[in-house]
Amino acid sequence: EQRNIPETSHKHKSILTSPSTLSTLQHFLFSKKLLPKQTSSHSTLTTQTQHPNLPKMSFSDMARSNVWRAAFAALFILTILLLSSLRTVPAAHVGVVTTAGRVSGTPLQPGVHFTSPISGIHSFSTKTILIDQENEVPTKEGLTVKLDVGILFHIEPARAKDIYVNLGKNYDELVVEPELASAVRGLTSEVQAKALYSS
Repeated sequence: EQRNIPETSHKHKSILTSPSTLSTLQHFLFSKKLLPKQTSSHSTLTTQTQHPNLPKMSFSDMARSNVWRAAFAALFILTILLLSSLRTVPAAHVGVVTTAGRVSGTPLQPGVHFTSPISGIHSFSTKTILIDQENEVPTKEGLTVKLDVGILFHIEPARAKDIYVNLGKNYDELVVEPELASAVRGLTSEVQAKALYSS
């Protein structure tokens, strides 16, 4: 025999199970400290609903991205090294290469060369150079006269290394000019002043 459930029972059941009634009841019980607060699962659920899942990269995608980054970095470093290794020796010059204090054996000829990025190039001109001097020199009579002299010279390209090692780049000031002045004094001290001016 089927039992008829009164309509009022359904109404009471729906009222008790409605979300607003349950929320009010829980709030009342929490405020009276009759029920423990369960915040962990609720907060976790709230966080998950407030922050949707972001797209995730697979391990292979991450590895491929890292490989591309490393390749670009290596290419950039290689380009910098190549550019810093290009050296130019001007026309009518030779270049002496020094690396960490050591001098290379053969001077570089004019043009573009590949060297170590930490190497330095010291250029020496192979052109003919003119040096003028105004000297006060003694004569055979013991007089002092003013004499203008000049000298033309150039270095041998194969001796550029020896010149750099023994004299440096200012070899003309260290050797050529003093030797010229000394040679002129030696010559004028053996002749008379009249011979100097007449010649």
